[in-house]
Amino acid sequence: MKLMITCTAGLEGATALELKNLGYKIVDSQSGRIYIEGDLKDIPRLNLFLRTAERVYIVLVQDRVETFDELYNVIYSVNWEEFVDGKVLISDVSVRNSKLSAKGAIVSVCYAAINKKILRKTNNIYPIRLIIKNNILQVLLDTTGKDALSKRGYRLKTSKAPLRETIAAALVLLSRWDKKSSLIDPFCGSGTILIEAALYKENVPPSFLRYFVSEKWSILKDYWPERKKYKVNVDNLFGFDIDKEVLKVAQENEKRANINGIIYENIDFNNLKKFENCWVVTNPPYGERLKNDINFSKLWDIFVDSKIYILSPDSNFERLVQKKARKKIRFQNSGIWVWLYMFY
Repeated sequence: MKLMITCTAGLEGATALELKNLGYKIVDSQSGRIYIEGDLKDIPRLNLFLRTAERVYIVLVQDRVETFDELYNVIYSVNWEEFVDGKVLISDVSVRNSKLSAKGAIVSVCYAAINKKILRKTNNIYPIRLIIKNNILQVLLDTTGKDALSKRGYRLKTSKAPLRETIAAALVLLSRWDKKSSLIDPFCGSGTILIEAALYKENVPPSFLRYFVSEKWSILKDYWPERKKYKVNVDNLFGFDIDKEVLKVAQENEKRANINGIIYENIDFNNLKKFENCWVVTNPPYGERLKNDINFSKLWDIFVDSKIYILSPDSNFERLVQKKARKKIRFQNSGIWVWLYMFY
């Protein structure tokens, strides 16, 4: 069975690293999409344990379609009864550079073919995503549900410039943090990077607080584990921020995630004491999101002999701090193109 894992375009390396660490072989990778071979039993594991991915799909079929008759025949050819015993909901349709373009007509034809095959027995929902690109149709069964994997369940409030949980986790993974050294976020905001680091350190499934649409599916009822309650204690995570109120939000998020031990301190970046041999992973205020007058070159004065991973939309960031990054990755964060600069 082919599975498609989606992630933030540009951060495929982080998701690929996770999948390899979990023992999966990658068969193909595209922008924001990674394909693996798996079984039904893998679906709960992937949804619960993947930190940097957005969704887990079963690829039901992939075939060329150029007419509505061909579309109908391909959809009808899917062995729907093997997977579905409830209501199919076409939740998303994307079409690009293809002869079929009318989304409403595409949906109608697909429903007509599906309804000819399925004898509904339950009220379970089965979300379907349709992608037609260059006349190649993919029919994907969404096992994650309405909310993407970035919606962990612990973050009810955010700072003015929130970082999506999956992106925060990707920064931690890409930093190759050894889990023993101190990890510091000098612009921690609502604490997302630190919370994701704590869950990663203790190997806690990041989505243990939330619900997935496939938990009720008949085909997966024997594979979804009984949900555990986790209590995480850490002692080497530190967050600093100039905003006292946002630190209260960070502590509330930490509590909801059942984490204890992250040290938060209300202090201006310019007044930080010196640290040595630590990991710095941070998403400082920038651009249209927040105004700042931060002298980022001070990072190396404050964090001596440390590994520094920082997000910035500034393509001249290296010239600004007069340091050459060992590596940099470009992706979109909240609609803004940013670079992850890696100094190690």
